[in-house]
Amino acid sequence: MVQEIPLFRAYPKLVSVPWVSVVNSPTPVHKMEELTRILDNGEIWVKRDDLTHETYGGNKLRKYEFVFADVLKKEKKKILTQGSIGTNHGLATAVHAKRFGLKTHLFLLEQEPSPTVLENLLCHHYFGAKLSLLKNKLHRKLAVKTKLLLDRKAYSVVIGASSPLGTLGFVNAAFELKEQIDKKLIPEPDKIFITVGSFATCAGLVLGLELAQLKSQVIGIGVTDPSWSSKEATLDLATKALELMRSKDSSIPDVSKKLSKRLVVDHSYFGGKYGVSTEEALEAIELAKKDELKLEYVYTGKTLGGLIDYSRKSKISKNEVILYWNTKSSADLTPYVKEMKYQDLPKKFHKFFEEVQ
Repeated sequence: MVQEIPLFRAYPKLVSVPWVSVVNSPTPVHKMEELTRILDNGEIWVKRDDLTHETYGGNKLRKYEFVFADVLKKEKKKILTQGSIGTNHGLATAVHAKRFGLKTHLFLLEQEPSPTVLENLLCHHYFGAKLSLLKNKLHRKLAVKTKLLLDRKAYSVVIGASSPLGTLGFVNAAFELKEQIDKKLIPEPDKIFITVGSFATCAGLVLGLELAQLKSQVIGIGVTDPSWSSKEATLDLATKALELMRSKDSSIPDVSKKLSKRLVVDHSYFGGKYGVSTEEALEAIELAKKDELKLEYVYTGKTLGGLIDYSRKSKISKNEVILYWNTKSSADLTPYVKEMKYQDLPKKFHKFFEEVQ
């Protein structure tokens, strides 16, 4: 039932906003016993958004609970979205759009062809996405605009589904966390470490925590170019999401002026270029294994690496509760990859596999 999600329980008038169930929620929370012991500085917990779905999970699915609903309401049949060839957002779109009878068309740019990138690229095709490779961002933008003009049943989703509507997915996630705190499944966190990529995840969380009146400060670890994933851009999106909510329910307080002091966006662990590995990320990946968490070096490893470094530099105190929000799907894609050959992809994409070989 629509009324069962935490955000609608908090603000019943928001049921006028279309919503569909995509996420297995609430996602689990548990203490990272080994990391807490190793760092010996604060109590470290994890929110398992890597488990939002068994086929392919991660944070993007929360945004799609609102975005897919809008697509269906407008009677569109195809989602157009963008990213690089290994886009996690694109893969989440391809996997889950099918569940609602929607087709996916991905407009992609080149990136360094790591094993994870190539695995995702194969899975884009496996799950039925149409793939177009573009030379640069301008060409990609024009291609999407042209397709929208030619196909009236197409619906464009911005990178990461980071629209005000998509942001509501993480406002809801903050209220989900509050319910878990109220049920004493987790102590109320003093700080929450989360990835800042296309920034709707962080924006929604900051807004949701403020509305839910939780004390947690959000430490957003930037994993994309600082000029793109800035604190200012994150707060701007949070404010637009709040405006959307208040247009449906005027009783929701205007907390926009309070959001800045709750948020830190730190690009110290970015590594200088999107998708490159860092020493902190690689160490975090190894330490996470002790708590049976599977991370990667583009997003989740860098975010946990930031948390570990904060702890070592005493930016976390011994009496604090710290929550690490794990945003990247941990589902095993191997069964799908094994069924694919790179030759099955459109010819333009073969070079990425041939370069690695």
